[in-house]
Amino acid sequence: MKSGVLERAEEALTALDSDSLTAAYADDFLFEDTSLGERITSKAALKEYFDRLFTMPGVRFSEVKFFSCGEKAWGTWTWSGKSIKAGKDYSIQGASLFVLDDDNIIEEKIFYDPRSVYE
Repeated sequence: MKSGVLERAEEALTALDSDSLTAAYADDFLFEDTSLGERITSKAALKEYFDRLFTMPGVRFSEVKFFSCGEKAWGTWTWSGKSIKAGKDYSIQGASLFVLDDDNIIEEKIFYDPRSVYE
């Protein structure tokens, strides 16, 4: 089962649309990038995070699939681009765990191995 907010988040992530993706989060939320140890709780900081991510060399998100079961949700995605130092192609599979309310994401934790991005 898919919720409307997850459909909007899938579309925004695939389109690299930081404004629409940030709008999918509740006013009071937690976004946690577990791989980098970042915890974000303000929309301004979240938009900045996505803007940085979406302007990395050759960045692309594909195979984005989010699913919900009530207030809990999960998803997988593939992040690809060119590594920062060597310019090598990379492709990383990641996962997200969500807590939702009726129309928004109130918590997301993402999991991935970032090493190939910084090679």
